[in-house]
Amino acid sequence: MAKDLIIHDISMTLENGMVVYPKDVPYHWQRQRDMNKGDGSNVSQFESSCHIGTHIDSPLHYYNDSYGVEAIPLDHLYGPAYVVECLNQPCVTRESLEGKVPEGTKRLLLKTDNSQPMHENPKAPFNKEFIYLEGSGAEWCVENGIVIVGIDYLSIDKSGLATKPAHHTLLENNITILEGIVLHNIAVGEYFMSCGSLKMAGSDGAPSRVVLFENLI
Repeated sequence: MAKDLIIHDISMTLENGMVVYPKDVPYHWQRQRDMNKGDGSNVSQFESSCHIGTHIDSPLHYYNDSYGVEAIPLDHLYGPAYVVECLNQPCVTRESLEGKVPEGTKRLLLKTDNSQPMHENPKAPFNKEFIYLEGSGAEWCVENGIVIVGIDYLSIDKSGLATKPAHHTLLENNITILEGIVLHNIAVGEYFMSCGSLKMAGSDGAPSRVVLFENLI
């Protein structure tokens, strides 16, 4: 007998006052037309950085001559994904991944100590001490054929670095970056991932609704 399908939403909820990466435009939502004020329908508008909440980065984020989010291959965003735990460590390194990720994995989601506080208080001030993907970990992803890497904070690189080794290593190899996922209640293992990112022409990033399907594969 087939097991019941379980769907996990690993996206942040976009809401006024949510955490934002320093210097990025915060998310602001308001009603443009409001039935409570006599309008015939409710119509909302919002303003924000394209790197708000759960979002993807395309190579255009760091490479002017590369492609934007509208050209990211769909097989990066949809398909089997593996969640690996990288807990109780300040960053994710090559050693964090070796021997823990099944051979043939293409879509990799990094569960770190970021996830629980992100879930508990998405409006907390930006935490510059978040866990990140170190350069050697990014190199491991390139060497092992990963096509998309997700992490549970607003950036995959350490805050404040003049250079961005994870971004550059991944994006120059056309590996899509997924940031701001929330994995506090997601167990280690394989899922089917659906990353519904906005198709925005010429954009370096795009907000995304990301769900994991359990028992689909």
